Amino acid sequence: MSAMSPYLTSLLATLGGVALAVLLGRFLGPGRRGRATTAESDGQALSLIGAVLLSSFILLTGFQVAGSWSALSTARSGTYQEARALADTYWAAGGLAPPDRVRVRALLRVYTGDVRGAEFADLARGVTSPVAWDDLDRVRSAVGAADASGAPRQAARTAAQSALAVVYQARTDRAALATARMPRITWLAMLVAGGFLIAFPVLLGLSPARRHLVALCFVGAAVAFAVCLTAQLDNAFRRPLGVRSTAFGLAETRFQQMDAESAGPGSRP
Repeated sequence: MSAMSPYLTSLLATLGGVALAVLLGRFLGPGRRGRATTAESDGQALSLIGAVLLSSFILLTGFQVAGSWSALSTARSGTYQEARALADTYWAAGGLAPPDRVRVRALLRVYTGDVRGAEFADLARGVTSPVAWDDLDRVRSAVGAADASGAPRQAARTAAQSALAVVYQARTDRAALATARMPRITWLAMLVAGGFLIAFPVLLGLSPARRHLVALCFVGAAVAFAVCLTAQLDNAFRRPLGVRSTAFGLAETRFQQMDAESAGPGSRP
């Protein structure tokens, strides 16, 4: 027999908790034991229920935010790693033969520009740009076909290939993070807990006095803000909180600096 689905397991566990609560409340309540229900005991029980609701919502929201923030931090550091590797490749290409150097560096500029200008819009939708992949493959082909006669040019090509391997790894990780999302079941649980948290005072018979409604509106606003913040963090590349293309802009600036250094006195051959 196949293993039970994790989602079905969670659902059955939740229903089991509901059933247990119903049984305990019906058969072990004060009325069944011949004791008068007091306002004090009711107040303590309701305070406990409210605390559990609040704790559940905080736990679920914290889980969502922590997971999404970790993915966001990883994605941001990955873009800077990729940008540094691009700069390393650009620098290593300076040791190639002049025709190869010009070709490899031109292709690197094209790739970096496509990532910075177009691909980040695709990442926000959870996909990568096939054009950028083609650009990077052309860089690898150009480096692999570069003239490696002589020890200096051989070393330059090897260094460029090593740096380019880091670019591929960082890019693959970035593509994976673009599609990463928090589990749907935690979203559902958080929304249910938030809804009950807002409705709980009303279910207890909260009076429609203005001061009570103001306090309830604050609770609703806090829950809605937490859900909205969690949703905005769920995609590591979606604005307004997602990773920007700043690292690739810095890489292009570094390219320009290396071009200026190559054109100056004492430049690399």
